[in-house]
Amino acid sequence: MAERGRSRSSQSSVASTQRTISAEPSPVRSSPDSVSSRDYTKYWYNKLPPMTNYRTGICEQLTDLEASIDNAQRAAENHRQIWREHPETPSKASAEIEYRKYLAAIDLAENRMSKLGPCPKRSCTRHHEPVQDAEMTEAGQYPLPKSPIPSPTNLTSPNDFKQVPHKKAARIRPDKPYSPIQTTNRFRNLMDTSENVNTNDQQTQNAIPDINLKLTGDYNLTIQEIARNFPETCCKYHRGYIRITPQTLEDREKIIEALDKSEKEYVLSEPSENRPIKIVIKNLPPDHCKERIVSELEDMKFKVIRINQLRNYRLKTFLPIFLIELAKTPNANSIFQTEKINNFNVKIEHYRKKQRATMCYNCSDFFHSARNCKCKPRCIKCNGSHETRMCNIKTKIENPVCINCKEIGHLASWKGCPKYPVIKNNTTPTYAQKLKSNLQKTNYTPTPSMNNPTPQIDTDNYEEFVKNMNALRIINDAFSKFPNLIEISEKIKLAKTDMEIVGLLLKIFKN
Repeated sequence: MAERGRSRSSQSSVASTQRTISAEPSPVRSSPDSVSSRDYTKYWYNKLPPMTNYRTGICEQLTDLEASIDNAQRAAENHRQIWREHPETPSKASAEIEYRKYLAAIDLAENRMSKLGPCPKRSCTRHHEPVQDAEMTEAGQYPLPKSPIPSPTNLTSPNDFKQVPHKKAARIRPDKPYSPIQTTNRFRNLMDTSENVNTNDQQTQNAIPDINLKLTGDYNLTIQEIARNFPETCCKYHRGYIRITPQTLEDREKIIEALDKSEKEYVLSEPSENRPIKIVIKNLPPDHCKERIVSELEDMKFKVIRINQLRNYRLKTFLPIFLIELAKTPNANSIFQTEKINNFNVKIEHYRKKQRATMCYNCSDFFHSARNCKCKPRCIKCNGSHETRMCNIKTKIENPVCINCKEIGHLASWKGCPKYPVIKNNTTPTYAQKLKSNLQKTNYTPTPSMNNPTPQIDTDNYEEFVKNMNALRIINDAFSKFPNLIEISEKIKLAKTDMEIVGLLLKIFKN
């Protein structure tokens, strides 16, 4: 790892001329008593105390310095990466001071490495590369590197070149630049999250909501007029409606104006950015004031569209659960981090919708809400041209008539209605559900075929069976009348005299 143009390898492999060890002793003045210089050298060597080699620990010091440089460079790189991802961090000044400390530590370690010089151990594979003998390499004692083209067994020098006949010579192949193989990776768009966010935003911005036209007798004329005025519009059939997809927002507004003039019934598809976020607030008192909740959320800069308290329809009591619809503002998702509302510790969760079709409160149709419905109102109680909540009937109807299937005995909101849409649940069933479905299956008993008649019953064996059953019935009655019969029979087995047996039999009748 290099830091600011320098590396530990360049510091550890300094030329040996920078600092060398001199094996020769320093010059010594000749003593007048010495006979010769050789004798004096032997005398000095024998009298010299043993000295430790001070360069034996240089290799270990270099290794420690390299490790410290690696750690400091890694920490500095982490600081640099954090600044790139989060340039506006509040603790930028303290982080910059830490970064400069790491750079100073790197400089100090490099200076110490330069002063120590190269590793004195020639056998150290960490700081010295193994050098091969040139003569041994030329002689072929070391293995040559493998090549994709098989080389001949007998190596020849360039001077021993021989001309090959034309038939035995290999063809000269031109070097064609082969293009790299292109592979597809469907996850390559996940590498850069910023670009993905921008592309997704563009797609959501370019998505134009649809217009769902209700089927009527003259729907074909309406579609022809829309196709003539707006040829780029796409029309599809979906769930009893004609889905009209315009190309621009201007075309969408003009189509809506044309449908309003002709008094057509339609339902608008709501764009995803305009759909509210539904949340549920729990652990509040059942009689808590809804206005206080709204004011608290507005003070927290949340835009509340609607608030409603859930209730138990069977017991006709309110539940301590409040359903709130919030507009999609930039801080809307931070509502789930709220822990207290009106000084109460609350629990905020996503609204979990039931697995059933949505019913409109305006036209009493399915798969849309009254917020986007432009159809005529229809009551499910009396089939009048008004909303169900505005109906004058406030009591329970004994024999209601369904406005969808025209059957008597249920309303259109009943799940058992033939016209009520069924939503398939794609989740895998549990083991309990599978076992329950298996238990509900009736056991199939095959009827005897006419080709294989049943064998006739033997009358003698049947009479014996009836006699045995009658005997068992008599024994059962005897045990019910004399419950101590089994106990006394066990004692009779142990009796030694006839008088004891008679006494035990009398006990049966006494009890």
